[in-house]
Amino acid sequence: MTKKTKSAKLVIVAGEVSGDVHGARLITALKQRNPDLEIYGIGGDLMVAEGLQPLFHIKEMAFLGVGEVIRHLPFILRVFKEMEALVERVQPSAVILIDYPGFNIRFARKMKKRGVPVIYYISPQLWAWGKKRVFKIKKYVEKMLVIFPFEKTFYTGYGIESEYVGHPLVDRHYQSVRPKTTGAGDKILGLLPGSRRQELEKLFPDMLKAAYLMVQAGEIAKAKVLKVNTIPLEEYKRYIGSYAGIEIYDGPLPEFYNGLDAALVSSGTATLETAYFQVPLVIVYRVNSLTWFLGKRLVKLDQIGLA
Repeated sequence: MTKKTKSAKLVIVAGEVSGDVHGARLITALKQRNPDLEIYGIGGDLMVAEGLQPLFHIKEMAFLGVGEVIRHLPFILRVFKEMEALVERVQPSAVILIDYPGFNIRFARKMKKRGVPVIYYISPQLWAWGKKRVFKIKKYVEKMLVIFPFEKTFYTGYGIESEYVGHPLVDRHYQSVRPKTTGAGDKILGLLPGSRRQELEKLFPDMLKAAYLMVQAGEIAKAKVLKVNTIPLEEYKRYIGSYAGIEIYDGPLPEFYNGLDAALVSSGTATLETAYFQVPLVIVYRVNSLTWFLGKRLVKLDQIGLA
């Protein structure tokens, strides 16, 4: 009788929609190498569909700004506690963290204490803000898997092992085809208010007003809103109400972007996606006073968006 080998196990933590997308692709690739691989952790519907056994869903992890974090602190502490218990129970060979630095860097510290190797896939933007955190990365993380060449240079400069693995957006082999419009009356404006309910609440109403005024003035034919899977369709409809010329899009990204002439985009991953598809964009965002005060003192770049 042959002895049954112990199944390989990993814990993956993604706390945002973009992390769910990248995490799902990562799980697919890992499963191709080892179909028996067991994967636990935090993610969204896409990661679950690829085989993640979730302890928490990204819908529960969407905290916007310092105030939101403070208000949800008891829940966040419970997540840490239950994730540590998960690691103790399944004994993974490694933990893979995907962006989401507010939670993940602290979780990396806890894993380091337990002797669990930590791999960080998709770096926090430490080169833009909070450079002091790079020393925490050096202390707690075994290896950085970065998606921009300059990030490898950044981490190498601090003596941190890193590998440039390419950007997932490019790896999807999306084709950018600019729309052919004949005049203002045919133009379409994209609205991308973000993946969190708080972003929808703070940004979407003003986006809708701007789009409606442009439709009324004949500057655009209509506006298309990109739906994300963390926000129910009914919430979009509730905000849109009786506004004319506003459509909700829930489908493949290339078809959405390639049909746009311009876009209003919430600051985040979507800005890079929009730029990749060569759509002119305006980046918008709104935070509370405390987050603004802290951000002005932490952020070291003049540009708000990577695009």
